[in-house]
Amino acid sequence: MRAGIRLGSERGRLFLFLPVAAGAGILIYFDLTREPPVWLSVAMAGGALVLLVALWRQVAARGVAALILAATLGFGRAQLQTLAMPPLLAVPHHGVTITGRVVAVDLLPTGRRISIASPRLNGSAPAARAVRVKLRRGDDVAVEAGDTVRLRALLYGASRPAYPGGWNFARDQFFSGLGAVGFAISPLDVTARASPSWFSALRQLREAIAARILADLPIDTGSIAATLLTGFEDAIPPAERQVFITAGLAHILAVAGLHIGIVMGTLYALTRFLAGFSEYLLLRVPAKIVASLVAFLGGVAYAALTGFHVPIVRSLAMAALVLAGVIAGRRALSLRGLALAALALMLLEPQAVPGPSFQMSFSAVLALIAGYEAMGRRFAMGGEGHGRKLLRHVAALAFTSFLAGGASMPFAAYHFQQIEPYYVLANLVAVPLTALVVLPLGMAALVLMPLHLERLTLIPMGWGIGIILRVARFVAGLPHALIEISPSPGYAVALVAIGLALLGLLRSGARVSGLVPVVLGLVAMTLGRPPDVLVSPTANLIGVRDAGVVRIVQAGRVDKFTLDQWRPVWAGMTSKVGRIGDVCDGGRCLAAQGRVLILADRDAAHAGCGDAVIVISPRPLRGACRKPGRVVIDRFTVWRDGAVAVRLTKRGAMIRTDRTVQGDRPWVPPWPRRWHRR
Repeated sequence: MRAGIRLGSERGRLFLFLPVAAGAGILIYFDLTREPPVWLSVAMAGGALVLLVALWRQVAARGVAALILAATLGFGRAQLQTLAMPPLLAVPHHGVTITGRVVAVDLLPTGRRISIASPRLNGSAPAARAVRVKLRRGDDVAVEAGDTVRLRALLYGASRPAYPGGWNFARDQFFSGLGAVGFAISPLDVTARASPSWFSALRQLREAIAARILADLPIDTGSIAATLLTGFEDAIPPAERQVFITAGLAHILAVAGLHIGIVMGTLYALTRFLAGFSEYLLLRVPAKIVASLVAFLGGVAYAALTGFHVPIVRSLAMAALVLAGVIAGRRALSLRGLALAALALMLLEPQAVPGPSFQMSFSAVLALIAGYEAMGRRFAMGGEGHGRKLLRHVAALAFTSFLAGGASMPFAAYHFQQIEPYYVLANLVAVPLTALVVLPLGMAALVLMPLHLERLTLIPMGWGIGIILRVARFVAGLPHALIEISPSPGYAVALVAIGLALLGLLRSGARVSGLVPVVLGLVAMTLGRPPDVLVSPTANLIGVRDAGVVRIVQAGRVDKFTLDQWRPVWAGMTSKVGRIGDVCDGGRCLAAQGRVLILADRDAAHAGCGDAVIVISPRPLRGACRKPGRVVIDRFTVWRDGAVAVRLTKRGAMIRTDRTVQGDRPWVPPWPRRWHRR
């Protein structure tokens, strides 16, 4: 009886779980190590459709079949998107002459970077993928989007993950249409200027706005102002960016839902206020319709100024649904609207689902809607005194930050291996200041720019950003402001996602069941055991966990990027880095109680390899130290299989390579063919 009552109270909620199922299908596709045949996707979707029709009369079974169908459609849509992308670019290993049309000019703290579409490499046919090249320092040749250019550069394909299961840059570049990155080794030559087009004109407008902001404000606050108004975040100095991340304010720099919500909300309130002065207008058109149209057009303009990137387009779509609800007299923010926005994005950009932006933003919005459904009325209760009103506003703001940050934190921890425990404290100041001062002043500056009066509002905007920066620095300076955690298994964050879906989407008391997978997932995230040995994709870094200390041996040039990627793997442990010639006597290092032997090269193996279970060298060993039961990892090993992780056990060693994790997928650079030593 109780089960029937609960099932009846959840009537109509099945639709809300369809994007959850579709997202699961997409994630399953991207987690495979081999590309499935196209017929499999068609067969699965067809089979799920047949199952749905067969079980249509049974309510519970029909719901399960509908979820299975949504999952198979998500799987198939992800594969269709992959098939639509051009193949990987064959990147030359030497300097090349590049000619092509510039589609983007990025302002960096250390210079400029251009993106070239349909590039010709050494006069070859136009490539299907773009290349991105950083110009030489001091190269001040004027270049704009749409110009045709020529230069020589060194190009590099997507780098392999720093450790097995690490961040997959190749997949990001594959779906962004990027084929290679590099740096110029000759001055830039602009061979033809751009013919006018709306895209190039918009890009030039954004660049001009950013340049004028940076001319009026110092780099620390000006770069943030330029990011908020044009979307160019590459100009932010690394120190300021890290401060925002440590304080839990990274979302302030990532132009998306918060920003477009502030812009459209400001325009809606201002338009509705001004419309009240026109009797002629109010007698013919409801003020909320006029305000909604102005807010939507302003949102489109802001999305255009910030580059129409995926997060801002997603947020604009969600805001448009909210405004449609306002015009129709329906509830502005609803779970159904969120589900529609999620489904729309999955259809348009399925590759966004595995990324942190999609997971963090939708989990935060889900928590906000569901949290205020359950607790929102409490913030409207109480007396009408100014003190009580202020207290309720502060409590509501803290509750909002707690919901949004708490729901998105497990996904941030999974993707970035870090937690910011003081995020509520920082957001109590930063979010209201951004909403009430910084962005409104920035919008006013955009209006005043044609009159060359933008300094009137840009300077106060810079003051507001300066206050946020000081708050961020204060919070970032608190003890344990940034807690690094070891990489978590995928199933752990999947459990958290399932639990959040149950907590947020169910209506009855059954929603409490979502706490179980959330708790299990959070516990699983803390139980991951780091590897005992890591070898970088080029073998120039070798890390060994030895008696509570991580000893990292370095060969060749300093690889700061890989070191930064490795740091969270052994979170909380002391690491010591040294060059192999300085820390290994005679080119030999023993670690992990003699179970791991590091050799500088093949000559260092002449003294024997003892009882070591693992032998590692940044150079080819060419058969040295090989014997049954021993694992030998050298330069050839990582060339064939990518980065290597080893976990030592009583029975021997468990090996995990990047090749076994990534497999052979369209976005994975081709692996060298294996051969057997005779």
